Amino acid sequence: MPLICYGDIKVVTVMPKSGDYEVWGNELTEGAQIAVDEINKKGGLKGQKLKLISIDDACSETLALSTAQMLSLKPENKPTLVIGPYCSDGLENIAKTYKNAKIFQIVPAMLSAAESNKTHSGLIKLFGNKEQAATDLFSFYNEHFAGENVALISSTENQTLDSSILKTFKNHGKSTLIHQYDPKNFEDIDHFVAHLNEQNEKIIFIFDRPKHTAKIIKKLKQLNKNAVFITSRYIATPDFFENALDYLDTTYFMALSELEDKPQMAKEFANLRLKGIEFKGLNIYGYTAVKMWAELVKSAKTTNYDKLAQYIKKHGFKTSWGETFFNNGNIKKPLKYSFYKFQGQEYVLE
Repeated sequence: MPLICYGDIKVVTVMPKSGDYEVWGNELTEGAQIAVDEINKKGGLKGQKLKLISIDDACSETLALSTAQMLSLKPENKPTLVIGPYCSDGLENIAKTYKNAKIFQIVPAMLSAAESNKTHSGLIKLFGNKEQAATDLFSFYNEHFAGENVALISSTENQTLDSSILKTFKNHGKSTLIHQYDPKNFEDIDHFVAHLNEQNEKIIFIFDRPKHTAKIIKKLKQLNKNAVFITSRYIATPDFFENALDYLDTTYFMALSELEDKPQMAKEFANLRLKGIEFKGLNIYGYTAVKMWAELVKSAKTTNYDKLAQYIKKHGFKTSWGETFFNNGNIKKPLKYSFYKFQGQEYVLE
């Protein structure tokens, strides 16, 4: 896709648009497009319209880095803002590439605390961090299921989250209760699920691909109707529900607290609903990334990378969204996770 869009302020999303994670990439991009359209209807930014370009990195570190290098090649055509990548492997090199090219970057991904604490010029980070997710997960487990055996199942992309969960259990003296499993070590899902049942694993933490997660839930529930599952709300795609809808009575969905529940956002959401816009999944974060950056541009009165970086250094990152997200190198107020049941075709907070 050509990047020549003279007269426009170019905003690029670098997201998985294919593969196992395409649903999240699509949601984030849809949210960014809603924000771009909204800003353009009000006359644009600094007298210019925004142009959104979506690039597929297939959740690949190699593709995300090569995309950053490609976007940096021609100064006259480079974007002003990049939102991504969503998959955070290799973030250090990717962030350096955008920094050297003077392209402002917003990362809508769950990072480790170490990654979150690193400061990069012209880089803002959304979401909570993996250590916070592990802490909130343990607290929920300890409150509702303390002492029960736990099986930890996830895809290779969640290694940092896995490590954080295991470390949290160890820090609380509960390491003997949690056991990590890799489904690839078994002949098929049936053998894997049978093994879990034989090992008397009562609580299942599962953060795998949507369809695979759904099949494990369904098959284990058929063997043990009392098995309890805790998974991510973001894996609850149409594929997931197609395979597990009738087996979710003991499944809990972990997600960041709903943004519309926050007072400073109530008016924003009310106005959007009047326009027929409803958010689902991760598209609120794509929307918010564009809106945060636009507010920053208005406050600094420029889209220039160096001037924006200087403004942040001098004044901090102060927008109406600032209390909801953490800034570059500042996780004093990381987003916390809540737990939901799926009842009556909607999520209900536990």
